[in-house]
Amino acid sequence: MFNTPANDVYNNGSTVSTTIAKTEGGNFENLVTDPKAAETAITDSIDNTTVSLSADKASVVEGGDITYTATLTNKAQTDVTVTLSNGQTITIKAGETVGSTVFNTPANDVYNNGSTVSTTIAKTEGGNFENLVTDPKAAETAITDSIDNTTVSLSA
Repeated sequence: MFNTPANDVYNNGSTVSTTIAKTEGGNFENLVTDPKAAETAITDSIDNTTVSLSADKASVVEGGDITYTATLTNKAQTDVTVTLSNGQTITIKAGETVGSTVFNTPANDVYNNGSTVSTTIAKTEGGNFENLVTDPKAAETAITDSIDNTTVSLSA
């Protein structure tokens, strides 16, 4: 009896090859052992690993920073690159489940009012997972406007 490895979330289907190493007994005149290997394919069941994105703040004042964190539900076997919808990338190192990057919001100006930044995961690569699933939920942060006074003077 041969026990195959336990199921996990990583790509690892394989083939087991076994040959007869020695035969004896049975009182045969000439017992010939077939040298051909018996091969068995071990198929890998597909398990999901999910990557999600979060922001460290629900709101920030214009010019402030937002830290985005990508989180895996299982440790990566190789580095995972997460590309965000704003063009930034996050690297989750092999053996870890989280990685982060800092986004600098636009600086304060006298014209624009507050807004909301909504960022999603655009693409993922690496990790050696059987099926890396991207959580589509956006990380949203409200950018609040700091009020600037503008003085107008008239002269004649």
